[in-house]
Amino acid sequence: MKKITAGVIGCGNISRFHFSGLAQAGARVKWVCDLQEAAARPWAERCGATWTADYRAVVQDPAVNTVVVTTPSRFHKEVCLAAIAAGKAVICEKTLAENPADALAIVRAAERKKTIFYTSYMKRFIPAVEQAKALLPELGPILSTHIRAHQPWGDLWTQAPTEGFFHKPRRGPSPLVASYGGGILVCGGSHILDLVCFFLGRPRRLYAALEIPKGRDYDLRAVALLETDHGPVHYEALAHPLKTVGFLRDGWDERIEINGVHGRLEVFSALWDQPEHKTSLLVHTDNRTGRAVEYRGAPVSPFDRALVFFCDNIRRGIQGAQDRRTGYDVDELIAHLKRSAQTHQAVDVKWKR
Repeated sequence: MKKITAGVIGCGNISRFHFSGLAQAGARVKWVCDLQEAAARPWAERCGATWTADYRAVVQDPAVNTVVVTTPSRFHKEVCLAAIAAGKAVICEKTLAENPADALAIVRAAERKKTIFYTSYMKRFIPAVEQAKALLPELGPILSTHIRAHQPWGDLWTQAPTEGFFHKPRRGPSPLVASYGGGILVCGGSHILDLVCFFLGRPRRLYAALEIPKGRDYDLRAVALLETDHGPVHYEALAHPLKTVGFLRDGWDERIEINGVHGRLEVFSALWDQPEHKTSLLVHTDNRTGRAVEYRGAPVSPFDRALVFFCDNIRRGIQGAQDRRTGYDVDELIAHLKRSAQTHQAVDVKWKR
């Protein structure tokens, strides 16, 4: 199996989890790229890598076989297409693109080039989620699913912020939108949409509503009813001010409930950026025996587990169990949720080949 020689493009806050995962995977980081030298230099020194402000130096290096893209989503298409054209395997942070057309262009390029390509929806790699997926057949026919992301963003509901990350200036976008491309639907809800596809497959129809309070350019609530081949899904992404809700009473309240003829699966996930300290929980209730079994493990980073999985497959030269179109699927659903919310009508999800 080949060794992983990687270049990391983008050294913002999320990159630290990817650097950690690459280290866990035994990958060598040869290049660290960011327009801001101050952001990149510490990682270059830590990894024994070279800093550059030009991503083309990374993708054109013949020694690099894996490119990790952790820039804001608006730059993903340009960087990913260049890396794919150079024949590199690509690991791209979510969301894949700003719209499904760009996301599809990226994955089609990877398919034509036969390069390995992943969008890093790391919540698939939470141990409680993986265990729930393994136990899914035990439920028999699935009757309904409730899935939500309630995240503590502070009180953004009663008045518009006048400064800071959530402030919408008179001209230009808020820092939130400039950095992430949207509000709770994109930032937190995208992961949950990916888990809908992971557990139940692609939805075929949906009805949605978005709440964008006055004076903001981002949504704070997204709700939807999605129809799948395995029953309806009740979906919600919410930015809230509640500090002590959630199963760990820390304000973080993300959960999945899947109900079947033979039982129920409940997943309670922990705060995303504290995986070294907090663990998730799975409860499996078996209707046939009347028993409820809890699955708890030691805290472990799903980012590390995702990168180990990606790098192991890249070493072996296979795409593996995660499809190249994972990121496109989520971007297509986001676009359909927005369209439904704008028209106040249910819409059929038109998947592209």
